[in-house]
Amino acid sequence: YLAEDEMDALRICREVVSHLDWEKADPSPSYISEEPIHNPEELLGIVDRDLRQPVDIREVISRIVDGSRFEEFKPLYGPAMVCGWSTIDGYPLGILGNNGVIFPEEAEKAAHFIQLCNRQNTPLLFLHNVPGFIVGSDFEKAGIIKKGSQLINAISNSTVPHIAVIVGKSMGAGNYGMSGRAYGNRFTFLWPTAKIAVMGPKQIAGVMSIVRRSRAERKGEEFDEEADAAIVQKVEEMQEQGSLALVATGSVSDDGIIDPRDTRTVISICLSTFRNKAIEGSQKYGVFRL
Repeated sequence: YLAEDEMDALRICREVVSHLDWEKADPSPSYISEEPIHNPEELLGIVDRDLRQPVDIREVISRIVDGSRFEEFKPLYGPAMVCGWSTIDGYPLGILGNNGVIFPEEAEKAAHFIQLCNRQNTPLLFLHNVPGFIVGSDFEKAGIIKKGSQLINAISNSTVPHIAVIVGKSMGAGNYGMSGRAYGNRFTFLWPTAKIAVMGPKQIAGVMSIVRRSRAERKGEEFDEEADAAIVQKVEEMQEQGSLALVATGSVSDDGIIDPRDTRTVISICLSTFRNKAIEGSQKYGVFRL
């Protein structure tokens, strides 16, 4: 945490201590429930139908948490991964949300936050809107594989309850980096705007086009541009349809599509069920490569 002065440092310390949630034996909420200051009805228009448009995930968080209060963890480090503590209907939780692709700093920050929440026995909420991990030789040199593996390690070994809500796109390895369906979350929900796929439609169609072009060159054959364009269009359409929320939930791999305005209520019900049994976070993660 970065404090401007001593008084600001004391304020931050009070916020940190207030979210430690020492008493967990009582299944009732730990804090007084408050309605969000920002109107939850506005959730309908925050995520654009065109998921290429950027969305500040804090706009979602501020409309589902108590009093729109959010104690953000390391806000100046790895800003594309928003992490922090809050409460919903008086139940404490840790929240992770995306503001773009996952860079090395974002992966490291998220891994640290997940470990802290396990130390505190605090449930985790993952808000997905991620196109994936960053790629490229420069980022490989910067440690994206190493830092990404730390994040996967932290998620895999976390034993506090996980809730995932896919509000936008959740593509490829990014789905795994945000505790996707493969981790057996306690609950996974989708907004109607959600899209889930191994790759985006244009990316996968482009890769297949490159493969066909390379194969034609190796054989010394003339490449049919018109036929390739038709295939690219067809693949994009198929991929676009296959990534829709209705298709994803039709495979019964999640807990259903929810109205964005009901997100707070749904998460509150989930958190209340977690209190029926003692929450014990993991203290063991194996070896983290530094």
